[in-house]
Amino acid sequence: MTLLLLISFSTITVAQREYDEFVQALSSGDTILAKKISDNITTTESIQTKSFPIKNIPEHVFNFQIDKLKDTIVGLFNIENQMSNKILGKVFYNVVANGAFVMPLTFQAETKKDTVFSRKYFSKPNTSNDIFLHDFREVWLSKFYFSGDHPLEYTANFIVKLDKINNNSTKISILADEPEVINGAIGMGVHGPVARYTSVNPTTIEEYILLEFIASKLSDTTLLPLKLPVE
Repeated sequence: MTLLLLISFSTITVAQREYDEFVQALSSGDTILAKKISDNITTTESIQTKSFPIKNIPEHVFNFQIDKLKDTIVGLFNIENQMSNKILGKVFYNVVANGAFVMPLTFQAETKKDTVFSRKYFSKPNTSNDIFLHDFREVWLSKFYFSGDHPLEYTANFIVKLDKINNNSTKISILADEPEVINGAIGMGVHGPVARYTSVNPTTIEEYILLEFIASKLSDTTLLPLKLPVE
């Protein structure tokens, strides 16, 4: 997975003068100076976790035949259903413009027959009944991972696994796919600082919120309340 992704300037601020000097050095072919400037903004933030003694179990049995449930879930993840949804909005948003604006995040649902971003995943065995939720490499503030006094930005795709229980029941399990946090910068790129992405363990928070979203759209009110880390 490439690390050449730009980090938000709200996370790491680099003086405009340093950036201008970096671009000028590249333009003039002075790679030694460019590397020196890049090294100066290389940072690594610690990754800490909050106390989370009882985590969520992101799985549930729905009274739907497996193929019908699969098609229904794919249809739920359209823009209209996701934008400004109160359940997804608990976590899946990005704060921009110095905190003045909250941008809801959305996912694209894909199956094995209509892959765009998920070809690598669906090349694996035993994935034919799965749904892949692609997050477009967007990030949101983690409720579990932090550094110092601020939450780290977190990103992951998600897998909705469907397992047939009987002709009228299907178990859904939701898994995070390659979750990461941004914890600093690996240097300077031609468009600004380049994010340091570090792999982390899933939290169960995002997975359970996605399960809550699906259950709410299916009018299933039997899920337990979402569990969060201890503040």
